[in-house]
Amino acid sequence: MQRLRFFDLRTSRLPGLLGLCANDTAKLVNYVNAAQERLLHAKEANDEGWWGTYAEVQFQASRDKPYITMSREIARIELLDVCSRPVPLHNQFYEFLQYGNGRMPKQRPWCRWPRFTQGYTRNNAVTFIDPLAKPNPFLLKVFVTNPDDANAVNRVLFQGTDSTGSTIYTMDGAKRTLGQFVPLDFPFAAAPQEMTALTGIQKDVTFGQVQIFQSDPAGVLPDTLLLTMEPGEMTASYRRYYLDHLPCWCCAPLPPQTSPQPVTVNAIVKLDLIPVVYDTDYCLIQNKEAIISECRAIYMDNKDTTTAIAKAREYHQEAIRLLIGESTHFLGKNTPAIEFSPFGTADLRRKRIAMK
Repeated sequence: MQRLRFFDLRTSRLPGLLGLCANDTAKLVNYVNAAQERLLHAKEANDEGWWGTYAEVQFQASRDKPYITMSREIARIELLDVCSRPVPLHNQFYEFLQYGNGRMPKQRPWCRWPRFTQGYTRNNAVTFIDPLAKPNPFLLKVFVTNPDDANAVNRVLFQGTDSTGSTIYTMDGAKRTLGQFVPLDFPFAAAPQEMTALTGIQKDVTFGQVQIFQSDPAGVLPDTLLLTMEPGEMTASYRRYYLDHLPCWCCAPLPPQTSPQPVTVNAIVKLDLIPVVYDTDYCLIQNKEAIISECRAIYMDNKDTTTAIAKAREYHQEAIRLLIGESTHFLGKNTPAIEFSPFGTADLRRKRIAMK
């Protein structure tokens, strides 16, 4: 099956239906991204989502570092297993119920502590790994992977607290800014102020990836990679999960006082929308006709007439029907993953069977 690209939509009948030229990329991008977002968040998508909006991913975690952080294209984890065994996954509200487990973690450092492995949603994180306890305060270095970014007027904004624990404010020309700007340079550039906490990262669109390192101001400890940002990524915010009571290692007896080892964590995740920009960018919604119908709905939404409102609703419903049909085409309709038969083989077709 071919993955749907923005190019496939730009060269389809979509531009003509919207009264645009095929080369009017900027307006077409806005329509396509808005249509994908509306369809992705439609209530009819339910938990599972549409075909192509979920994926299976694998992580490594250990008992001494029981966190996993999602990349920007992942909205949330739907299902989780550790060492090939499914484990429960809870959100924050579960922990704060009056008769619930209470705020995690409560795990013990030794490996024989008898509790079940469970996953818990945590707040979004700014980096893939947290800054290390030492050095503190620390410096932040920005490494560019494409030398062209050093010649462009691109910057990174770091937000957080300085060496005294105070929020960092700087002047950007005549404007007061929350944080400190770092102009990109090759091979790297260092932030002017030392920091004790990092609360936000913003970046201009770049030609290549940008890597953020924690650095020791004294130059004694090695640099630590905290985050790699993609060229089109402008803000850093990533979903994080805590895994309570991970095993010390997979598929082995757990002797006492064993040092934790990395274990395999598999997850089925719901994907988040990465807006398309260029012809080669892949769409998250894989149904071309559904996107075209939703773009037409958006087009009619912009017209303030009763007929246009009815047409917009009709086009949106058609897009939903197309997506439901696509899911049935690829996943099937009569073979659900779970079948619940509380009365065994009895159904309405067998009514009064005992009376014959």
